[in-house]
Amino acid sequence: MQQRLENANLFLLDTGDALVGGGLLGDRTQGKAVLAGMDAMGYDAMALGPNELALGATVLAQRIEEANLAVVSANVVLTGTETLFTEPFVVLPLGGHRVGVLGLTRKEVGSAPGFGILDPALALQRYLPSLRKQADVVVVLTNISYRPARALLQSVEGVDLLVAALPGQLPDRAVREPATGMLAVVAEQPMPRHSGRRVGRLAVTVNSDGALSDEAWVSVPMDGSLPDDPGMGLLLSRYAEP
Repeated sequence: MQQRLENANLFLLDTGDALVGGGLLGDRTQGKAVLAGMDAMGYDAMALGPNELALGATVLAQRIEEANLAVVSANVVLTGTETLFTEPFVVLPLGGHRVGVLGLTRKEVGSAPGFGILDPALALQRYLPSLRKQADVVVVLTNISYRPARALLQSVEGVDLLVAALPGQLPDRAVREPATGMLAVVAEQPMPRHSGRRVGRLAVTVNSDGALSDEAWVSVPMDGSLPDDPGMGLLLSRYAEP
């Protein structure tokens, strides 16, 4: 909340695997409590992760319908079809610019029944040209791990920012791809009982042509140095077990 008071041009994104699988409260409420918290914080967009797919198509569709944030994936389809489960991308206004966010979901062995996860490279080829026409800035938001995600995009033109997931130690800076100029940063890797320990903060200047410059990246620990938000405390109390 403090960050929004200090900067009106703020975008809040999540790479997915957020609603369930990261802690007891989310699992017990089938993601409802986590989603309520994300809405209270004003999240703008989230990519679908395999953990969300484990909710099943009916429950997940209900969560997406309830959400005030955009939930996107360009490569999750219903089994046996080529029909995307969500919108592949969303275009949102920010500081006089149109920011497009395209979601990509990683494929895991034993992915959730009822869904198929298409090749992310083919999804990029299909949807990126359309998004580029609609947006000044293009963000790829994905739970594919950092190194494979960078390899996927290192020669792809038209992406300004990659926000990926990462198992293990977090890099301490944003990386710029020399071939395309794309910036790459990483989000915290969700783990059972350990999600939400850190939040990445990227400050950039958006130039008149949509290019990003003057980047500064920091991974902020969510520890006792930050005061608890009273509103969030009240929200969590609503979902507390009797």
